[in-house]
Amino acid sequence: MTEQLHPVRRDGSGDGDSRRQGHGQGHGRQRGLAGAVGPIVVIGVFGVTLGITYPLFSLMLERQGASSSLVGLNGAMTPLGMVLSAPLVPAAVRRFGPGAAMAAASVGAAALLAALATTDALWVWFVLRFVLGTCAVAMFILSETWISEIADQAGRGRLLTAYTSVLALGFCVGPSVLTVTGNSEGAALAVAVVSPLVALWPLWSGRRRVPAMAADGSVPVRALVRLLSVLLVAVLAVSVFDAVTLQFIPLYGERAGLSPGHAAFTLTVLLIGQMLFQYPVGWLADRVGARAALMLTLVVGTAGALLLPAFVGRGLWLWPMVALWGGIAFAGYPIVLTLLGEGLRGTSLLLGNTAFAVVWGIGGVIGPPYAGAAADWLGENGMPYSLAVLWLIALAVTAVGFAAARRRSTTR
Repeated sequence: MTEQLHPVRRDGSGDGDSRRQGHGQGHGRQRGLAGAVGPIVVIGVFGVTLGITYPLFSLMLERQGASSSLVGLNGAMTPLGMVLSAPLVPAAVRRFGPGAAMAAASVGAAALLAALATTDALWVWFVLRFVLGTCAVAMFILSETWISEIADQAGRGRLLTAYTSVLALGFCVGPSVLTVTGNSEGAALAVAVVSPLVALWPLWSGRRRVPAMAADGSVPVRALVRLLSVLLVAVLAVSVFDAVTLQFIPLYGERAGLSPGHAAFTLTVLLIGQMLFQYPVGWLADRVGARAALMLTLVVGTAGALLLPAFVGRGLWLWPMVALWGGIAFAGYPIVLTLLGEGLRGTSLLLGNTAFAVVWGIGGVIGPPYAGAAADWLGENGMPYSLAVLWLIALAVTAVGFAAARRRSTTR
């Protein structure tokens, strides 16, 4: 990528040119790493915020006497806000710029969380959590586009998997805040309010590194649609997997005979796997290609879902299997981002990331009821088998799409 932006002049100096070219590429990678610190820190602190709010708000509503169905419906407002407001993000970037849009989302999230602490009116909670989803989706779309724009082609997979690993870490740290504060609503809410404001520091210090994103107004519609038609199915599979495992793994473990403590720990192990094993998949994508790495994640996603019932009864073998399954399967999302960033720039990349955000939100909404219905129909193993069906569909669609892309490239 650096060589394309700053071509080396060939004037007969030979080895000196090669050394200067390698030196320039090294500086390009360093600039990419330095530029990626901002969006990675931003999404990490936002992950902490969301990781706190989901369990905290469920607890607060329960203490107010809300029914379980009402708690669940209120929790759906944030992903619903993400789905419905995601298409507005490109327009906000064109109007205000990406840095200002992200800063507004950070301040807005803090203000909304502070407002939630001042009222018990349930209808206000519904509205505020919906708007919180609009702030969250802006941060996701713009931070992902930021990294994709600045990433060196040779290190894109590692940067994006580092990004999603830090996000997973944030989601793990969030619930632990409740434990540390002794389930104190006031203390946990204070941390949730302050966390998005921390994002203002990397946004300000890295403001000169924020790419324009929507500066390029030309959109290759055919190429964009062709690419998204393949990748969006994989995004949906990972999104459903994420939502279903977060909600059902502890319940599935208990129904399969695990103690409540072991069942809950199984989810913890899966989340640890997401932190540990995504980066190696990103490294693999940079070595053998993102297409091969994506196929690996889809195969592992399918195999893990099919094998989960067998491993539940195998004692300690369950946890390394779940860690590998969670980490490698979830890595499909940053690898999809890698593929999108390899082929698109500017407005096209922003639109592609927006489409990903919409589909991710849809997966979060439909995934739990889909897996729940399968469990009601087939018993407890309906949950992993429902995931296996979706993984298989994504694997087939992706394989066919990649084969068609290879045929098109060879006939040119």
